[in-house]
Amino acid sequence: MRIAIVGGGISGLVAAYRLRRRLGADADIVVLDRAERLGGILYTGDVGGEPLDLGAEAFVGRRPEVPALLGELGLTDQLVTPAGRRPLVWAGGAAHPLPPRTLMGIPSDAETMRGLVDDDTLDRIAAEPDRALTWYPDADQDVYSLVADRFGAQVAERSVDPLLGGVYAGSSRSIGVRAALPGLAAALDAGAPSLTHAVAAALPPPSDAPVFGGIRDGYRVLLDALADAAAARFV
Repeated sequence: MRIAIVGGGISGLVAAYRLRRRLGADADIVVLDRAERLGGILYTGDVGGEPLDLGAEAFVGRRPEVPALLGELGLTDQLVTPAGRRPLVWAGGAAHPLPPRTLMGIPSDAETMRGLVDDDTLDRIAAEPDRALTWYPDADQDVYSLVADRFGAQVAERSVDPLLGGVYAGSSRSIGVRAALPGLAAALDAGAPSLTHAVAAALPPPSDAPVFGGIRDGYRVLLDALADAAAARFV
């Protein structure tokens, strides 16, 4: 059996690895990629003689897939989690702790935003459930337009943009709700009467598990292990 996989990024490598485990050594697995290296957008370079991820540097730690994959490949000792320090946002000439219990920076209540936004914005957030919401399930809009309309521009600029910029390397003005926050879009599609209600419905249950995880020596450790275990031909 000969199988071609188009793309040598993390998805292609995992596919090749899974197929090798299922089909055995006789399958001819070919991974096609026009790049000179494997990994796609994942790339580990060297800075000062130490490995440093130059693409994505973390994964969602509250999902089981990556830790399980590291375990399968004998790389559990490579799993690292953040030290526990809370991130800060610089706004209004001062550093503020990133608000808790938000969905990509969108608050679930006004109190979590106190100190980061002004009092008028706090009042606007608190009153949002009482305002009629217009949402079209067959359409989409950018995150900024939704958040600024419902909660005020300060929330979008001081809380949402720092997170969206870090995760998606973009602005809330150019990223759609469905692309960045599918859980929120689903809650709105289901008829949530306000953005506050939709955020509450989309938030995951409280957890003490780290939000993010990383790989000690960079993603190239995982990419190399997948390539070795897949025993594919890379062209």
